[in-house]
Amino acid sequence: MHKLIKLSFNATITYFKAMQFCLMLLAFLTMIDFILSLLKIKLPPFIQIVFDIIYRIQSLIYKPDLSVIPVDFTLIVAAIEMVIMAGIIVYILNFIIEFEQLYDKVHADGVKRYEKSFNKQLEKNAVKIENKHKHFAMYYDVEVEKVNKQYSFDRTTVDPDTKRAEYRALFRNLMLQNFKVTSQQTSEGYILFFEDINDCNKAFDRLYEFISKSKETLKQHHLKFKLKASVCVADRSTDKETYLPKLKKLLNIAQPDKIMILGDFKSKYETLKEKPYKINALGEYSLANEMIDVYSMEPNRQ
Repeated sequence: MHKLIKLSFNATITYFKAMQFCLMLLAFLTMIDFILSLLKIKLPPFIQIVFDIIYRIQSLIYKPDLSVIPVDFTLIVAAIEMVIMAGIIVYILNFIIEFEQLYDKVHADGVKRYEKSFNKQLEKNAVKIENKHKHFAMYYDVEVEKVNKQYSFDRTTVDPDTKRAEYRALFRNLMLQNFKVTSQQTSEGYILFFEDINDCNKAFDRLYEFISKSKETLKQHHLKFKLKASVCVADRSTDKETYLPKLKKLLNIAQPDKIMILGDFKSKYETLKEKPYKINALGEYSLANEMIDVYSMEPNRQ
């Protein structure tokens, strides 16, 4: 409907501009014919007939009668009337243009109100969708290495690889025992799928407790312990290609004792009532042809 109305405005403006041009041109040619008639110069009949018609029409409307001057000014009067009509069209065009501007303003206001209402509805729908998806995924791996990498015979030391496998399984079992979670193993670590986003703070508490206790325990065996974790919004049915490469990227740039998260989990976490963990922006990182926003989480110590 809007396009049809705009098309009508444009057609009307074009019509009056064309009429204005024709009137000015015809007035100019009429004056030329008047001058030629004074010089007793006749135009070709097929052209002269046009000005004869103009003369007859003008004679019916108004024909000047100047007995003092033996000159017939009927064509001049017709030309002047044409110029006046062309001038009146200027005001008509200004009115149409102003009316179109008023319409554009009213239409723009209507569009803004519609967009505002539409965006509010989208936000409501987005909130509903977000509320339905309360799951999140945690991808983690464990690193265990000797404090002193040089070989030394010590009964208290143990094989780091053995401890690494042991503590990877211990952390997975800890989560399985305390939360509604399922796990999958990959070549580089474990993925834990949590069913309820509201469990994330407790899960992070257990993670940091596990790191602290594991460090103390393995220190007795002259081993260093590190657990790296990255988190996003996903469940078992989510296509892994949409999030797993990103979680792996986060593990590669992981900071010690901080949970790495993607932007989707950050947005989800900010909707929670309790937020005991502080979110830090680490910047954008490239992954294939995509740039991803990376954040870290750590206890909000106040």
